[in-house]
Amino acid sequence: MPIRRLICIFYLLPLVSLLQEILLDTTQETSEIGWSTYPEGGWDEVSVLDGQRRLLRTYEVCNSYAQRSNQSNWLRTGFIPSRGARRVYVKLQFSVRDCASLKPPPSRRQLACKETFALSYRQVNSAMEAEEWEWSEEAWVKVDTIGAGKSFNRNPGKGGQGPRMEERTIDFGPIIKNGFFLAFVDSGACLSLAGVRVYFHKCPATVRSLASFPETPSSGDGGASLTEAGGSCVVGAHLLGTTRLSLHCGAEGEWMVSSGSCVCDPGREESEEGTECQACPPGTFSPPDAVSARCHVCPANSNTTTSGARSCVCNKGFHRIPEESVESPCTGPPSAPWDLNYEVIGPGSVSITWRTPKEMGGRPEIMYSVACKECVTSRCLRCGDGVTFRPGQVGVTQNRVQLSGLLPGVAYTLEVQSTNRVSEMSVEQPKYASLNLSISQSVPSAVPIIHQVSRSMQSITLSWPEPEQPNGKILDYQLRYREKDYEGESLSLITETNTATVGGLNPGAIYSFQVRARTERGYGAYSGNMYFQTLLGGGEKSELSQDKLPLIVGSCLGALAFIGLSILLVLILLFKRLFF
Repeated sequence: MPIRRLICIFYLLPLVSLLQEILLDTTQETSEIGWSTYPEGGWDEVSVLDGQRRLLRTYEVCNSYAQRSNQSNWLRTGFIPSRGARRVYVKLQFSVRDCASLKPPPSRRQLACKETFALSYRQVNSAMEAEEWEWSEEAWVKVDTIGAGKSFNRNPGKGGQGPRMEERTIDFGPIIKNGFFLAFVDSGACLSLAGVRVYFHKCPATVRSLASFPETPSSGDGGASLTEAGGSCVVGAHLLGTTRLSLHCGAEGEWMVSSGSCVCDPGREESEEGTECQACPPGTFSPPDAVSARCHVCPANSNTTTSGARSCVCNKGFHRIPEESVESPCTGPPSAPWDLNYEVIGPGSVSITWRTPKEMGGRPEIMYSVACKECVTSRCLRCGDGVTFRPGQVGVTQNRVQLSGLLPGVAYTLEVQSTNRVSEMSVEQPKYASLNLSISQSVPSAVPIIHQVSRSMQSITLSWPEPEQPNGKILDYQLRYREKDYEGESLSLITETNTATVGGLNPGAIYSFQVRARTERGYGAYSGNMYFQTLLGGGEKSELSQDKLPLIVGSCLGALAFIGLSILLVLILLFKRLFF
């Protein structure tokens, strides 16, 4: 036998033994078996020694040349419960003596000697049905006629051989009742029945795809048929879809052809062996709508201290909005805005700016609300309806709000509050930053206009008149400028006169300029934006040429006009002398 085949047999033998259910086994029986026989003088129960000198119980019969020509020697087992078996296997150990070695008496030589015997069975629902037996073939179902492959001669000294033990396995079915009896019928052989082993194949209880299937006998309808077994989900699992759970047991006790599967309930995950659903440990969860039942670590700012959690609870100060799933992190309200500043942009109008909170609470959105209070001594009241906010007072998404309608000389307190979508779920009040301001009557009015004096590729010289209402001595001017369409912060310079040269500019670029005046009371409002462009090229000479070009053109036009006027006067004088 090839080595590979030997290895396969070595591994298969333990597996086969686990897939058999033994119903009867006399191969190792040493005490009295006590089966029924009919008629008297047929089968005898005897004790023999096996090859290892162990005492065993066997049944023997040897009436080859009995006086009866048509003899039937019956040996019937006790009641054998089927235990759910549908097809039964009988393994026999026996030996049959060679008829040639038997010498019949002269008076009985006409009788026939046999070397075979028959196996039959009869199904019953209980052992009580065996009280009245019919010892006839019509009451039994014959399985097969059994003969030895080689019979033996009991006279080894004369060229014969000793007893040779045969093994034969026979199956029958289907079994439809609670149990059965077996009968061994001898018709004139000399034989020994050394052991009877009755069993059936079954598929052991198993768990597949988190579904539990019970121990199931193999089919009794032939070797190629399958027995269907219904299953149920293991504890902590439920059916996935609508397909019914089923598994099929093959004829040799092997499971095959499955349908349907289970998935772990929320709060559980499948074990590594795939046989059970384990509760998620603390700090993890398994959501109800997950595609696969796996435990996940709790999202940020959440936790659970119990096993089998379906979701994690947000830590103190953190929340989820209703639209967010249990797999989303918990978030909190933002911190307060910072770096609040204001700028007077006109009579009774200021622009408030601030910076985004340093802590956003883990959320991308941010909204601001601006509160205005009028303070007299230590008492502050909400600003009247005359104060307006642009673009709005609540739900503002940009970092700037313009207030109008403020009264000069009144002390105001402005509060800028930051919120997000979980702020309303928090027990704490939203964080805010405050700013105190007062619009004085003595600050200068706005500078009305700005003029360009000269320009080059990298500089522009500007001048402007004094504000119409200086309201005191002008201490200095602040000029603010930036390149057109630039979104960043503006640059500025301070000058004590009403002229300034701005350098470091880009050639050919357009810049916007604003200027405001300052007195002892503070700065006034900025002027409106004025736009000027640097030169594209040609240096300072180009600048002077372009600046003087209007003067040259004007001078030429003036000279031409003077000459024309002089010619006209001369013509008039000549006309008078000729005609008058």
